[in-house]
Amino acid sequence: MNPIKIFGGVLVALGCIFRAISLAYFNLLEKRLPPGDLKARRRFEGKKRRALIIDAGFVLFGFYTILSGH
Repeated sequence: MNPIKIFGGVLVALGCIFRAISLAYFNLLEKRLPPGDLKARRRFEGKKRRALIIDAGFVLFGFYTILSGH
């Protein structure tokens, strides 16, 4: 098997693992947010969005690596 495709598979797996960890972390963090603080809520949503982009980037780059590997 091609090492480039293995590397791509590892990236996809890491992206899925990171996403699971992010979901668990942000679910716990959301419970501790103050109820009326909009600034904290906005900051929390920004962190959550950036984590999603990073996790999706791992998965997409992994699939790209798998598909473009020789």
